[in-house]
Parts: sequence; structure tokens; C-alpha cells
Amino acid sequence: MNKTILIIFILLLGFSSNSFAKGHDKNNTSIYGGGGFFSKPTYEGSSSRRFMWIPMVALRYEDRAKTTFNSFEILGPMARLTVFDNKNFKFGIFGQYEFGRQNGDDNSLVGLEEIDSHFSTGLDLEYSLPFDFSLNYKITTDVKDFYSDSYTTSFGLSYERSSWITFEQPLTSTTSLTIHYANSDYLNEWFGTPSPPFGDPKAMYKYYKPDSGFYKTSLSNTTVFPLSDKVLGLVNIGYDRLLGEASDSQLVKRQGSSNQFSLMFTAMYKFYSF
Repeated sequence: MNKTILIIFILLLGFSSNSFAKGHDKNNTSIYGGGGFFSKPTYEGSSSRRFMWIPMVALRYEDRAKTTFNSFEILGPMARLTVFDNKNFKFGIFGQYEFGRQNGDDNSLVGLEEIDSHFSTGLDLEYSLPFDFSLNYKITTDVKDFYSDSYTTSFGLSYERSSWITFEQPLTSTTSLTIHYANSDYLNEWFGTPSPPFGDPKAMYKYYKPDSGFYKTSLSNTTVFPLSDKVLGLVNIGYDRLLGEASDSQLVKRQGSSNQFSLMFTAMYKFYSF
């Protein structure tokens, strides 16, 4: 296992174990199991889609009485730890699994370099505003080379609303508008095309190497809702609009789409709380 991955998850487990021990009597920790489906573009900028049904396991810890290390969550391919949260300002670290891109995903990718599946990690900050709004900032980079040359950042405005129904868990809806920035290494990996052999009339693409810049805007909604006291549902609907250097890529113009839609639904049963 990559050393950086190991270090990060040892820290996460250490922080969470300490938190679990302190919150044992309050049943702040729950373990869930279930499944869900994802429908998303096959790769970033693609016009084809990937549909997956996968089992899901989740672990959630939360103690709002504390301001440090007060929440930890593993949900499928993502883990998140809140380091500091005083209700106005929140700071956390996260790790997630990226599916990558293979030549077999689409005939438009033949001859291009494959992007292996990998883990990424990052930092996120949130500042609360009046009327249930908040400002968000996030930076993400590859775990295998933390602070590597390839990274993305995002700036967003979110609105979150919670309402109690008849079950223990509130229904929570979060809507976010986000703009994303990436450096040239990231954009060249996903949207660049290499120079074809000299004089090749059958070459699918011309040489293209994008520069750093804002490359997409996103609008998304995530709703977490209880189906019963033991069953929790989650629906995420997202729309990305590619901009600038990304939308000018021949991968997008000739074979892909600037409009990227995604949908996720999961249902999970709470097996145990402590």
C-alpha cells in the first residue's frame, strides 16, 4: 500500500478511535450496510455513460458538543474527517477513490494515455453565512504524490436546509453552485491530445495542450432522508458545464460533451450503534 495512503488512514483511524471512545455512552457512532447505483459520464468530458450498482458500507460518527475531531465518516469510496468545527468555520480532510480512464471505455480514447484508477486526498474549508448559506473552498490532489504538480481547487456557495419528520434522522437537502480551477498538468492529463505521427492523414486528433484555468461550473443537490428509523436514503443529482480550455479540447468538441450529468442513489440499513 502506498505510504501516504497508509499514513492518512492511520491518522483518520486514530482520531476516530479517540472520538469513539469519548462518545461511547451517547451512541454517536453508527454502522450501515446497503447498496446503490451510480450513473455518470464514463470519464470527464465524455458523452457516453457509466452505470454501476455497487454494495455500500458506511460508518458515521458525530458529536456536536465538541469543536475538534467531532465527526468522521466513511461512505463507500470516500472518507472524511472534520478537524475543527465551531459552527461558523469548519475545516476537514478527505480521501476518495477515482475511477480513472481506460482506452476501452470509448473508441475516442484509442491511442491516448490511460489514467489508472487511484486515490486522491484533499482539504476543505467551509464558512457559514446567514440564512443557511455557506462558502466552501476545496483543494484535491493525488495521494500517490501529495502536493503533486496535478491538482484542482473549487470555490462554492451552498444552501442547506434540514427538516424533522417522524424518524430520528432529519431530512437534509444541500444545494451547491461551484466553480472549479485546475492547473495545466491536470487539464493536460484529462483533456490534452498528443501530437500525431508526422503526415498521418488518419490521425483522430491534432496536438492540444491546455493551460491552467477555470474549467467547469457545477450545480448539485444532495438529499439525505430517512426511510424508517433504521433505513437511510441518499440521492445526489449533479450537472457540470465544461468551460474554457476543457471545453475547447477535441476530446470534448468531436467525441464528447460540455454538459455532464450524474445521478446517485443509495439506501442503507443501520445495523449497529454505539
